[in-house]
Amino acid sequence: MNFERAKSIILIILVGTSIFLTWSIWTYEPEYDPFEQSSEFIKIKSDVQIVSDVIKPVSILFHGNGQHFQSSSPAEINEMENEFLQWRFRGLKEVSVKRLQRKFDDFVHEDGSIEIVFSDDIPISLYKTVLNIRDKEVPEFSFDRIIIKQKDISGNESAVYFVSYDQEEIYQGLVDSKKLRNFMDSFYRGSYDKHPEYIAETINSKRTLFVPENPVEINKLEYYIDYLDIGNLKNALFSFPKFVRQESVSVGEEYTDGTRLMTVNKENYLISYINPAQKRKLFDSSSDLLQKSIDFINDHAGWENNNYRFAYMSENEQRVVFRLFVNGYPTFNESGMTEIEQIWGKEEIYSYDRPYFSLDSVLPSEGSPKTLQSGKEVINQLKSKGNIDFKSVEDISIGYKLNKSLDSKLVTLVTLEPTWYYCIGDKWFIVPFDEDTGGDQSGLE
Repeated sequence: MNFERAKSIILIILVGTSIFLTWSIWTYEPEYDPFEQSSEFIKIKSDVQIVSDVIKPVSILFHGNGQHFQSSSPAEINEMENEFLQWRFRGLKEVSVKRLQRKFDDFVHEDGSIEIVFSDDIPISLYKTVLNIRDKEVPEFSFDRIIIKQKDISGNESAVYFVSYDQEEIYQGLVDSKKLRNFMDSFYRGSYDKHPEYIAETINSKRTLFVPENPVEINKLEYYIDYLDIGNLKNALFSFPKFVRQESVSVGEEYTDGTRLMTVNKENYLISYINPAQKRKLFDSSSDLLQKSIDFINDHAGWENNNYRFAYMSENEQRVVFRLFVNGYPTFNESGMTEIEQIWGKEEIYSYDRPYFSLDSVLPSEGSPKTLQSGKEVINQLKSKGNIDFKSVEDISIGYKLNKSLDSKLVTLVTLEPTWYYCIGDKWFIVPFDEDTGGDQSGLE
C-alpha cells in the first residue's frame, strides 16, 4: 500500500467518525422523568419520614391503686412502641358504650390500665400501615389512645382497646395474651417508682385531665439554629422556578410566578406559601388527608431533624398541623415558629406555613432549672380567671415557649422556656399566673 492510498483511507475514517459523532449529538435525547405543573416537588436532601416517625404518642398514663402516673419520656415511648408494633391484632370490632354498664370516662381511666395517648384522632386506615393487623377488612374509625387493661388479660388472646375520647367510641382488637403480660410486666409494674404522681381533675361530665401533683423542675434550653436554603424551597414549591420573580418587601422577600406567592419572613424565619387558584377539595377520608400531608413534606425533605410530630387535623378545613417537640414536650410560639401547617386545595396544596430553621446545637442553660407550679396550682388559676371557660378546657400540658434572642456575637439563638399551657379547641394558651398580665389569650394553634 503506497503512502497516498493510506492517507485516503485515514481521511475517510476520520470523516466517517465525525459524521457519526455529529449525528449522535443531534439525535441524543436524555431520559428525564416527566415534569408536569402539579405537586411533583424537587427533593432537597435525604429527609423522609414514615407514618410511625410522625404519628407518635405524646404521653403514657398509668392507673393503679387509685393513683395515676405519667411519662412523656421519648426513650420510654419508643421502647413501648417497639413492643406494641410487633403485636398481631385480629378481630377489630366496635365495643358498645352502653354494654359497658358504666361511664365512658371510668372505663378509659380504669384502675390497672395503661393509656398510650396521642395528640389527636388518628384514622386506623392509616395507622394500620404501622400495626400488624391480620384482618382483611378493618372497620373505619379513629382513635387518640390505645388502652391495655390488666384485668382483661386472660386465656390465649386478650382485648386491646382503641379509644376516641372526644367521640366516645371504643374498638377492640385481640392480641396474644402472653405478649400483653410481658408488656405489663415491663411497663406497668413499678411505674409508681419511676414516674411522678399525677392527680385527676374532672373538667366536665365528659372529660377528666391529669396534672402533676407536685411542682415540676425542667431545664431552660438554648439552641443555635440552622437554616433551610430558600432557593431550594422555591424550587420545591413552584412548578417552574425559572419563571419566578423575586421582590424585596418590608418583612423580607416575596417570590411569585403570577399565581402562587411565597413570602419569606426574615424576622421570624417563616415561610408562607399560598396558591389562591386552588379550590377546596374534600378528601375521601381523613386517612388520605393525613397521608398526603406527610408525603408533601417528604417530597421536599422538610422535616428538619425529624423533630416534628402530628398535632392536629381538621377534615372540614382540610387542615393538618405538625408541631415541634423537644425532649418529649411540645413547643409553642405566638408567631408560628414551631408549627408546620398545611391547608389543601382541589389538586395541590392551597396554603403552607412553616419555619425555615432547625434547632442545631444546644447550649448550656443560663441559671438554674426552672421550677413550674404544681398541677393543682394550674387548675386553681384556670378556675379563678373569669375570662377562661374552665369547662371547655380540653388539655393541660407543660410545653416550651420558643423565643428568639441574640448572643454577644450576634449569632441567632432560640430560647426554650418551660411554661404551662392549656388548650381550648385547637388553640393553646399560656396559663396566666399572678406574675403574668392576664396571660396570652391570642391563642397558639
